[in-house]
Amino acid sequence: MSHLRTIQAFALAVSFVAAGAGIAKADRAGCEYRDIDVARYGEKPFRNPPEIVSANGVLKTALDVQYTDSNTVSIGGCGVTLRTYGGRLAGPTLRAKPGDVLNILLSNKLPVETPDQVNQQFEQERSNAHLSVVPASFNTTNLHTHGLHVSPVGNSDNVLLALLPQTQFPFEIRVPANHAPGSFWYHAHTHGSTSIQVGSGMAGALILDDDASKIPPALREANKGEKVMLFQTILYDTNGELNQISALFPDPSPCPTPNPGTWTCSKRQITINGDLRPVITMRPGEVQRWRLIDTGFRASLAIRLEGHPLHEIALDGLYLGRVDTWPAGQTIELQPGYRSDVLVQASKTPGRYRLINGALTAAQSLRAVAQAEEVLAIVDVQGEPVDMALPTSAEMAPLAPFPNVDLKAKAVGVQQVVFKLGQDRPGNRNYFQINYEAFDPNHTRKVVLNTVDQWSLSTIGDPTENNGIPPLPHVFHIHVNPFQFERQGPSGPETVWKDTVLVPPRKQINVYTQYTDYIGAFVLHCHILDHEDLGMMEVVEVVSPEGSQPLRAFVGGGHRH
Repeated sequence: MSHLRTIQAFALAVSFVAAGAGIAKADRAGCEYRDIDVARYGEKPFRNPPEIVSANGVLKTALDVQYTDSNTVSIGGCGVTLRTYGGRLAGPTLRAKPGDVLNILLSNKLPVETPDQVNQQFEQERSNAHLSVVPASFNTTNLHTHGLHVSPVGNSDNVLLALLPQTQFPFEIRVPANHAPGSFWYHAHTHGSTSIQVGSGMAGALILDDDASKIPPALREANKGEKVMLFQTILYDTNGELNQISALFPDPSPCPTPNPGTWTCSKRQITINGDLRPVITMRPGEVQRWRLIDTGFRASLAIRLEGHPLHEIALDGLYLGRVDTWPAGQTIELQPGYRSDVLVQASKTPGRYRLINGALTAAQSLRAVAQAEEVLAIVDVQGEPVDMALPTSAEMAPLAPFPNVDLKAKAVGVQQVVFKLGQDRPGNRNYFQINYEAFDPNHTRKVVLNTVDQWSLSTIGDPTENNGIPPLPHVFHIHVNPFQFERQGPSGPETVWKDTVLVPPRKQINVYTQYTDYIGAFVLHCHILDHEDLGMMEVVEVVSPEGSQPLRAFVGGGHRH
């Protein structure tokens, strides 16, 4: 029986927020593939996304999946019609506490596509890849809480559900009371439509707040100036729309004429919370907490702030238990799905400083083409100085989520993940595979509750003697349980906790994970999202130690609008 399930539920007229402000009327001239005048269309005061906050142990909200209104929502002068949450280019921040319940009514208000339209969308994918699944529409959706350690079954964080257009579904996600606080995020995750939807801006921050009584006073003060930054690669064509999965592929080099509309060739720019190059105001000496979230469908970021060190305190939502200081000029790496929490102390010298995505070579970039330096935001240091402190590593040590846990020493099994991107000739269709198999919802890798495994991650291509595709980088992400990983920190190798990691070519990456608390099926996949849609995903199922099949929560039927 397929793990994929279709939800048809009775829909109510709900709306949680109006479309974001933009232009007076739809402007298609601004949608041409040309350089954006950021000084004209950007450099406005920084805005955190709107917040929805839990109360009395419950976060209750409705999320509407709908198109933006091109008359009121724009990017760089282009009125856009894009799939979003609530008609805004950045989803609202969901803010809760460990132990809370997230009651989210997801209403899919996108239009129903005709069978011919669905088949045309599927043909886009089938003509580019060898698939093992049936057609699915770009307007079918669901909800994933990226990084949360919660149940993957029933109406919890279940990405094997598929919510059809003009239906709705109530998600109930119970966060454990002992869950670590931190920066997580949510986004659409229906196989076949994930890249189109996230590439349109269907993502938002999900923050589990600190217990103010348990954190250092310096961190508590820095939290008051918190900045939530969703780094976005929102892609849109000359009609202000995104309906072509091939536009998400790497750019041809050089860019041809007419422009194919791929990211770099299109000359679109990275936005933060839907805005171009926002301006952050800080007082000299002020310390702010910045929650950096890479929501891009294929965005390698190298973040630095002119004249300022970045004091990193958490990775992928989980505290390091220390302060890792990256000196001014060094960069913090973000790949799709990564998060980094940093503390920024404004210079005592007033002035304007640039937050920069540094230049990358073709070999360093997931886009496989050289990446020019790009200014992401401006930090305007002005006003009366303030005397604020940074927390010390000793003060941050008690916040480590799993102190003294060494999974490498406990690992009893080995799980292998080989990402394969190859191509047949003739035909030129690609193989997007894990362990030489494209995603099949009926194929499941089973692991055992309360055991610890080493996961060995690698990537391969085609035989090079036949001019085949060489090994390329991929981004490993697994749901529900985070893993331990050794990275190169500012002072040398260090063990960290993550849920997403870059797998470079010609190198084996070993991570270590334990399966705790929950049985049931979830997925691992490449977080280059078109790779996931085209087959680079696998179902993982945690089973009980006795080897019995886990019980599955029943997902009810309901009615259409």
